[in-house]
Amino acid sequence: MKKHILQKAFLIVVALTAVALKMYAKKSYDVAAYVYPAYAADDPRLRPFWPMGIGEWETVMTMQQRNPGHYWRRYPLWGYVNEADPAVMEMEINQAADHGVNVFIFDWYWYDGRPFMETTLTNGFLKARNNNRMQFYLMWANHDVLNYWDTRIAHLGENNIIWRGGIGRQEFEKICRRNIEMFFSQPNYYKIDGKPVFMIYDVKNFIDGLGGIDEAAEAVKWFRKEVKKAGFPDLELQLTMWAPNLNYSGFDAGKNDKPE
Repeated sequence: MKKHILQKAFLIVVALTAVALKMYAKKSYDVAAYVYPAYAADDPRLRPFWPMGIGEWETVMTMQQRNPGHYWRRYPLWGYVNEADPAVMEMEINQAADHGVNVFIFDWYWYDGRPFMETTLTNGFLKARNNNRMQFYLMWANHDVLNYWDTRIAHLGENNIIWRGGIGRQEFEKICRRNIEMFFSQPNYYKIDGKPVFMIYDVKNFIDGLGGIDEAAEAVKWFRKEVKKAGFPDLELQLTMWAPNLNYSGFDAGKNDKPE
């Protein structure tokens, strides 16, 4: 009798293990990497910050002379490449995809009524022949730009603002419509349950620029409606830095598990 019970118990364990393994096999993960798009040569607005015309590579290349006595001597394996070149982006996509990364989160900037540092995405990634291997979405880096970005005056240590990251409702609607048309419509734009994902970096700047919490909440509601008009079920709105566990304006996700 005891032997019979043990046999049944063993069969139940085997059956449950098989079910668990089957469920585990179906579960998959997306692995994302942030892309900071400043290693480019074809955005004229970068020149005041990096006059050599190679973007943030100038910071890497001149590290030794800017910091005498500090051992640096590090060189990029591929050289000081222009990431806004589709051929370069194709190499990066292949390296990332071959090692398990399947989503690029592009830092995306908007200052003075127009995009900034966008060419890595528009000229590089979107024109890469193999971009079907990589999904992508935008993280709107809506922080202020302080003068430490400007290499000519960074040594002064002053935190004067060059460009403000907060924007009003009219400007917000402009960038939302543009992003829906230019990026959300791309076949490899990253979606969760069919909803295009959009991340906002600085929630305080977002709220302040729109005039307050209520105004920000209304702007988010409008954004969701526009996304639905474009044929999507909804918007997946995420927040990142400066993300207290207070869901002021209807965000879906953030650094905290469940914004409240």
